[in-house]
Amino acid sequence: MSLLPRLRLALARRPWLYWLLVCVCGATVWLGLAAAHTRADRARTQWGTTRSVWVARTAIAAGDPLLATVHQYPSAMVPASALSSAPDDATAAHTIAAGEVLVAADLERGGALPADWLVFTVPGDRAPLLSAGDHVAVFGSGQQWCDGVVVGADAQASGGQVEVGVPGGCAAALSAQLALDAVTLARST
Repeated sequence: MSLLPRLRLALARRPWLYWLLVCVCGATVWLGLAAAHTRADRARTQWGTTRSVWVARTAIAAGDPLLATVHQYPSAMVPASALSSAPDDATAAHTIAAGEVLVAADLERGGALPADWLVFTVPGDRAPLLSAGDHVAVFGSGQQWCDGVVVGADAQASGGQVEVGVPGGCAAALSAQLALDAVTLARST
């Protein structure tokens, strides 16, 4: 008699062997899942301190109200301008993907900039053709200093001025670069 029929006969005569095998398989799976969960928790604690940030719940089109939830992320992964308070009465300044961490530049409050932002006037001859609401990267002396939002552009095509709102932390650097006449703007998405 071959091995498989003998095994089936033994299991038919002793059903407790079948249930013992089921319990052993179940315990093996449970131990494997518990070990994976423990490894994930250990890795999470190695990330360091976490920070609460607001994340887009769904994909949001420009001008739509922000639907956001709070998530915990490692501090090293969170952008410096990430929102730490609820984005009340705000709309999206541009398209935002689902799960994206919301930053100050993502908000549009009736055309107003966030409270800690400052507006600088930059020569329009060092920028692409821009209009109010465009997001820009601010460069000076060959390096990128910060990101900003165009508040207004005055006859830019004929060498006019561009008003750019930037975060307060970037204001000193941008002021110094403007004094050196070394500021260049680039449209960003």
